[in-house]
Amino acid sequence: METFKDDSREGSSTVVLGGKVLVIDVDFVIDRSDPLNPILKVSSVKTSNALLPGNANSPTSTRTDSFLAGSIERYCVEMQKCEKIRNLERAAQLRNDVLDHLRYMVVLDGLANRKEYGGLRWFTDIDEICPTLSGLAKSEAEVIASWVYFSLFF
Repeated sequence: METFKDDSREGSSTVVLGGKVLVIDVDFVIDRSDPLNPILKVSSVKTSNALLPGNANSPTSTRTDSFLAGSIERYCVEMQKCEKIRNLERAAQLRNDVLDHLRYMVVLDGLANRKEYGGLRWFTDIDEICPTLSGLAKSEAEVIASWVYFSLFF
């Protein structure tokens, strides 16, 4: 992916990662409520796919956007802690997590660009599968909880 930085707006910056069909916009803002300690925060992440019908800037998945934003934000928070409490091992792991997520997005970009077995499903299926998997996990947790309750009291 190619990377571009847009600092045209006061107090914010956007990093644009562009692939063959995928574009990821990461918007950062600078919180200057403490002028001696400005804090960089992730304001939003938006993934767009050029293969979507109609508007090429249509979002691919709000879950993917939230996931990436949270991952980048956790890294930023750890790196901005004062040196006394910053955990360098945790920061390194968070950095590697962000890089792994972006590498995966590069793989998805390549898969989405393929004619055979490619396309939008690599981006949109997650929004269709997540509610089903969440419901399954909830029902399994309820069964286990009732089993534990039953085995403790009977």
